[in-house]
Amino acid sequence: MILAQKKPAIGPIIRQLLKFRGIDIPGQALQPGTGLVLRHSGNVVVHVKTRIGKNVMLHQGVTIGRSDIWRESDPSFEGFVLEDGVILGANAVVTSGKGLLTVGEGTVIGANSVLTRSTGRHEIWAGAPAKKIGERSG
Repeated sequence: MILAQKKPAIGPIIRQLLKFRGIDIPGQALQPGTGLVLRHSGNVVVHVKTRIGKNVMLHQGVTIGRSDIWRESDPSFEGFVLEDGVILGANAVVTSGKGLLTVGEGTVIGANSVLTRSTGRHEIWAGAPAKKIGERSG
C-alpha cells in the first residue's frame, strides 16, 4: 500500500488510510520489490528525504527524521538512507540535521536507540545516543 500512494487518483486516499493506521512512510522512499517489513506496525514515521533499501525491517514506534525541526532546514541536509537488510528495533530513532545519514547494509539499531550518525555495514548499535556495540556475522 505504501507504493500505491504514488498513484494519482487513489494515492491521497491511501496515504490518509496509512496515517490512520499510524504509518507515515512516503511512497517515494521505496522502489517496487523492496520487501519492506513492518513488524507490529503502528506509529512508524519516515522523513520524506529517506531512501529505503531491500528487505529492511522496521518495528513499531520507529522514527526517521530531522533533529532540528524548530528551524529552517540546513542546505547541506540530504536525508537518510537505509541500505539493504537494515533492522530498526522498536522505538528506534534515526535523526540528523546535516548531510546524509546512512545506515549501512545489514546493520541493526537496537530498541529505544537514538542514532545520530552514519554506520558501517553489518554493525550493531544501541543506546541513547547510539554507539556501536558489535558486529553481525553474515
